[in-house]
Amino acid sequence: NVVILYGSQTGTAEDFATRLGKDIHSAAVRPLVLDPEQYDWQCLASLGSDELVIFVLATAGEGEATDNMEAWFAALASDAETPEDSEVPEFRQPEDRELDEDTPLQEISYAMFGLGNNTYERFNHHARVVDGRLQALGATRVGERGEGDDDADIEEDFARWKEATLPLIRQHLGSTTPLESGDESPPEPTWKIAEAAAAQRVWTKGEFFEGAVATHDSRHPFAAPVTAAVDLTPTADRHVLHVEVDLAGSGMRHESGDHIGVYPTNADEEVDLLLSALGLLDRADVPIAVRATDPFAPQQSLFPVETTTYRAAFRHYLEITAPVPRAQIASLVLPFARSEAARNYLRPLAADKDAHAATVAAGCMTPARLINGVHAAERQAGTPDEELFVLPVEAAFELCPRLQARLYSISSSGKVHPERPTITAVVLQYDAKTEQAQQAKLGARRCGVATNYLLGVLRYLRGDRAVDLESAAAGHALRTGCLVSDSTELPGGDASSAALVSDGKNHVLQSFTLQPAPDSSLDARALTMPVFIRKSTFRLPADSATPIIMIGPGTGLAPMRAFIQERAQAARAHPDQPMGTTLLFFGARTEAHDFMYRDELDELFADIRRAAPESQVVTAFSRDQAQKVYVQHRLAEHAELVYRTLLCGQSRLGGAPKAHVYVCGDAKCMAKDVSRALALLIAEREGVSEETAAKWVSDMRKLSRYQEDVWS
Repeated sequence: NVVILYGSQTGTAEDFATRLGKDIHSAAVRPLVLDPEQYDWQCLASLGSDELVIFVLATAGEGEATDNMEAWFAALASDAETPEDSEVPEFRQPEDRELDEDTPLQEISYAMFGLGNNTYERFNHHARVVDGRLQALGATRVGERGEGDDDADIEEDFARWKEATLPLIRQHLGSTTPLESGDESPPEPTWKIAEAAAAQRVWTKGEFFEGAVATHDSRHPFAAPVTAAVDLTPTADRHVLHVEVDLAGSGMRHESGDHIGVYPTNADEEVDLLLSALGLLDRADVPIAVRATDPFAPQQSLFPVETTTYRAAFRHYLEITAPVPRAQIASLVLPFARSEAARNYLRPLAADKDAHAATVAAGCMTPARLINGVHAAERQAGTPDEELFVLPVEAAFELCPRLQARLYSISSSGKVHPERPTITAVVLQYDAKTEQAQQAKLGARRCGVATNYLLGVLRYLRGDRAVDLESAAAGHALRTGCLVSDSTELPGGDASSAALVSDGKNHVLQSFTLQPAPDSSLDARALTMPVFIRKSTFRLPADSATPIIMIGPGTGLAPMRAFIQERAQAARAHPDQPMGTTLLFFGARTEAHDFMYRDELDELFADIRRAAPESQVVTAFSRDQAQKVYVQHRLAEHAELVYRTLLCGQSRLGGAPKAHVYVCGDAKCMAKDVSRALALLIAEREGVSEETAAKWVSDMRKLSRYQEDVWS
């Protein structure tokens, strides 16, 4: 009697929807958690007054619907720019009543929680539009619309919304609260694990499907050979990587501005840390099948393959390095505490928002680190062995969301390099700021999952030490593929026990089990990565005579490089055709160490200038002088050139410029500062108020002339 639909791009909304379904399940509340692509939107009007639909909707890109909600969004908001003017969708006629022509959803009740990031201009736009359209069509919302902010604490936002809304949902459905507040009874498991001594086929290499597929997408990624991996800033204090893959034979095509999704592999140290915390090291490679305990659940298997192993599950399929949310400590960890020491350790983290923020969030306390923290507290208290904390593996599987693909702006042109998309990414490492993290196993260093995986790929291709553990560890075949490690000794049964090794940039070098390419016999170091292409609206103007202004500091240069390659090719191929001025504002820390693609940009702009003489690269190196200088400052300094480019040959603007502006990089500060700087220079030269100029910039957005590819 409850359908929970999730619009999810990165997996968070799906995870929230799944947890919500478990929270509201009772004898009277029977939730069904579904991908909207599995539910026909035309059937929405057929729900009865004693039923409910709950939407958990993330906002993608610049206020767009997620991929799996596109059909729903198009139906509900046929006029995307002014949704209130949208047509009434044609819902399927229920058997028991006639639908009103203007308000066909009069009998429908729903609840709404949106996920967004307030650094974006159209914060939670997807949920807001769907909410408004449902009400306009006659539906009744139960409770307030929740809005989660990923720039603050989206978990707490979700918890507050649930606390306020769940009682109203249960009241609507005639149910009572299934659990009293403070109940610490172990929950019913969502998954059941069947261990098998032997199986016909055990999937251990992160496979997503069996056999061939007609189309590769996020559910069916392509195993792309990695053809190049380079550190673009070898003398800088951090790694900026350039990685190229080969899509030949995949049938996938990309355009400049698209994204490439990469499914990473969790580091062996992190995998073994969790296996050890769960007491699974001696059974890590036992074949397992994980099925839903509910025979009617829409997702019957936790993994995309029938049989895998504990090690492969944590390595390839589950997100094991994220901090454990407070609500899940309360629902999935605390109930299994048997000792007073364990309960005293966990209760504040489950109940106190500030305690959780100071210990779990600040320390990036992953499931493994949380379990080890409990064990340390029990050892200090002298807890008897029979009372020691043990987290069931079923609960650990539920605690860890599905490992999601990481999306990167493709940094090469699909026209120039149709089968060789490239990634430009900075490797993320930082130290957790808690004393407990510094003293714990593996220390305080925290490593971004995907970028450190890409660093492992680079090191492997470069020739750093690689060990085939199946042959090296005689009689103890722990892993398949190759382990990248510079440590002097090969870790045995527990990679998390090996000494940490750092490189010259003070980056911890993690170990990864990588997958050799099918034809690796021709190249001992050939390997593949699971990838797919995600289409974007971040596009060059169709007419190359249109001027463009690109602002891309740091790795925000990625899609701009693709645009520049494309314009340079057009200038070479058609030297007599007009081309608009092409400006790039690029920023980095220092010119000597951080100016990536410098020689290539010089060559490409030399070609472009033959057709568009004012085209140039304007740089801002923040640490090369006492006063920090950023791209927004360079926009102001080059205001005349920028304004002339915006004019497109006109004497005055008088409204939204016809040139196209592209911004890629930090959403929190840079993107907002750039927008303000642009509005200010327009206002000064047009003799209008800054408010009027800001409206013109806003109009550019509506006309797709001001596009952003930003992240927080």
